[in-house]
Amino acid sequence: MPLESFRDELAERRRSALFLFYVSALVSSIAITVTVKVPFLRLILLALAIAGGGTAVLFLLRFLHSNDEREQQVNYQALTFAFAGTLVFSVAIGLFQSFGFRSLSWLGIPPLMIVLWSVGLILYSWRYR
Repeated sequence: MPLESFRDELAERRRSALFLFYVSALVSSIAITVTVKVPFLRLILLALAIAGGGTAVLFLLRFLHSNDEREQQVNYQALTFAFAGTLVFSVAIGLFQSFGFRSLSWLGIPPLMIVLWSVGLILYSWRYR
C-alpha cells in the first residue's frame, strides 16, 4: 500500500469522524430544543439527546486520537480559544443581566463552544500552513 493512499485514507477517516461529531451534536441540540415545545415526546427526545451527546463525545475522541503532534497543538489552541471565548461571552451576558437585560438559556453554551472551537480550528490551522 503506497504512503499516499494511507494518508488519504487517514484524512478521510478524520474528516468523517469530525463530520459525524457535528451531526450528532446538532441532533442532540435539536432534540433538547424540541423537548420544550413537544412535551408528550419528552422522554424519547431526551433519550435521543443523550444518545446524540454520547455519540458526539465518541466521535470527538476518535478525531482527536487520530492527530499527529502539530494537529494536537492546533486542537489545543482551538479548544483554548473556545473556552476563553465562552468565558468572555458568559461574563458579558452576566453583566448585561445585572443591568436588567433578559436572561438567556444555558442550552446555547454547548453550540457556542462548538462554533468557537471550529473557528479556532480554522484560524490556527491557517496559522501553521
